[in-house]
Amino acid sequence: MRPSPMHPARVYRSSGIHDPVLRRGYEECRRATRARGEIEYAVSLLLPPPLRIATWALYGAGVTVDCLADTAQPSDTKDAGRAERLEAWISAFDADLRDGRSSDPVRQALIHTMLTWNLPPGFMHTQFEQLRLDVHGRRFATWEEWRRYNGLVTTPFVLRAASLMMRIAGLSAEPEAIASGVPDAAVAWQRAVDALVLTDTLIDLSEDLADGHVPLPQEALDEAGVRRADLIDRRSTPAFEELVRRLADRARGWLDRTPVPPVLHPAIGIALGAYTDLYRLRLRAAADAPAALLHHRPALPGGARLRVLVPARALAALAWALFPFPVRPCPPPEPAGPPAGLADAGEACSPAAERRPVVPPAPHPSGARPPRLTAGAVPRHVAIVMDGNGRWATARGLPRTEGHRVGGDALVDVVHGALEIGLKYLTVYAFSTENWKRPADELHGLMQEIPRQLNRIKDGAKPLDVRVRWAGLRSRLPVDVIEALVEAEQATRDRTGLTLTVCLNYGGRAEITAAAAHLAQEAVDGRIDPASVSEHAFARHLHVPELPDVDLLLRTGGDQRTSNFLPWQTTYAELLFLDTPWPEVDRRDLWDAIEQYARRTRRYGSIPRIPTQARPAHRAGPVTP
Repeated sequence: MRPSPMHPARVYRSSGIHDPVLRRGYEECRRATRARGEIEYAVSLLLPPPLRIATWALYGAGVTVDCLADTAQPSDTKDAGRAERLEAWISAFDADLRDGRSSDPVRQALIHTMLTWNLPPGFMHTQFEQLRLDVHGRRFATWEEWRRYNGLVTTPFVLRAASLMMRIAGLSAEPEAIASGVPDAAVAWQRAVDALVLTDTLIDLSEDLADGHVPLPQEALDEAGVRRADLIDRRSTPAFEELVRRLADRARGWLDRTPVPPVLHPAIGIALGAYTDLYRLRLRAAADAPAALLHHRPALPGGARLRVLVPARALAALAWALFPFPVRPCPPPEPAGPPAGLADAGEACSPAAERRPVVPPAPHPSGARPPRLTAGAVPRHVAIVMDGNGRWATARGLPRTEGHRVGGDALVDVVHGALEIGLKYLTVYAFSTENWKRPADELHGLMQEIPRQLNRIKDGAKPLDVRVRWAGLRSRLPVDVIEALVEAEQATRDRTGLTLTVCLNYGGRAEITAAAAHLAQEAVDGRIDPASVSEHAFARHLHVPELPDVDLLLRTGGDQRTSNFLPWQTTYAELLFLDTPWPEVDRRDLWDAIEQYARRTRRYGSIPRIPTQARPAHRAGPVTP
């Protein structure tokens, strides 16, 4: 029987999935789900398209990573090679998730699902932790250890996935709501997860044994009189067969005592009922042929499977027709264009400036070259608080405006150095909303200096491959400065070497406050469900929505504070403070900072699984010119 009358291509179109890379990722996840998750795929077809493809992404991505970790290579030493491949995939996923997109189709589909349905960033790590243990073989001494592991790792993932179905019913998005209104619900749902895990442990036993792993608690083996060596050698014994039947009865009892929340949409209740019925069939298959579990993964009985799915499909279709609920996911934003208010600035752009060829960065006068670092050791985004201009000038008996002029020259040299080392994003704090308290003559000098430096980068005698962005407020800025910023953005919008974001008239709290106001207005207008508000939904209202998180925050001038600079984007940034005032800084200081960054271990709340060390690089030339 055909599993679904709707072709996958129609499912993607009806879900608004048009990007070919994203569609390919979902399709790979669908195929992986169908190949490995017989029950999960069948039940997914009872759901509407947007929720269906979310199920494919969550399950299929897990299967994809599991296969990556399980496939041994000739160069693997025990489990080391598989563990390294798993960690590399997880690290790439974390980096892509912070960026909101990936070049890998499967990761892109998974990220799209997480952002669409507002799943927390650490959501998949519960499954990743399970995969980590699978690589080395999960070994439990007692049932208590087994249950504790499920409660810590498996249950949170299952409840988060189940919370997607709550959203389709218009209910709370939090997984804790699944247990609401049901006495002792937490215990009941834990038993349900234990039943699913125990069932899969029995069904997948032959695959674990092929890797030399016995996933059952030693306590269970001892109680039944089953020897681990017999299992590894695939020798079935009466004691083993009796153990399988007893464990199958235990899992079935746990499933039978699992309540279905009474507030669920009827179609969701039908899907959950079909899911548990199919797991009961899986348990029956295990109990009917326990010796076969040592050699292969049994399939569901075909006739019994259809007797569950055929009426479930008809009832689910009727329930969706009679009780439609709007599917209101909040898809991640498309790549953003110019900031709001700058869309009409095209006339200010000089077509000749757009077409001018860019030139490579000029070498440093000392002949210093950037350190040779691996691509992964170079941060993607460096942000700099350019502090110390005024104090540098005052210490030399010069007007403070002279410090800003020399500081502008330092910025240009640092931009050259960023291009040389391959940095993709550089953000500089040029003028804060608090800097209006400065003396009038200093403000006047600053407002003259900013357009001059922008012109040197944008279309001077040797224009660089630098895209200029502006983050900040228009209020109080002189018209000519606004025009210079707008023109720089437009003239450089097609350049791809380095994105230089100039934070001018910028305040971090003001940026967050404005984003919150825009998001609140969207909710008032009915364009977004408050329950669907996510980090990425919020971030699309920031001054430069596509700006990735800061990897390294550098401050010069001796002070050690962030001064309201990019509070949203620097949550996980590495911090580095220099005593050197900004006018004395050049590209070599940037390279030094990047080398220090390369030697740090970034964990994002986790711990390093595969230790790595950045190669030290030689820094040529002195720090100061």
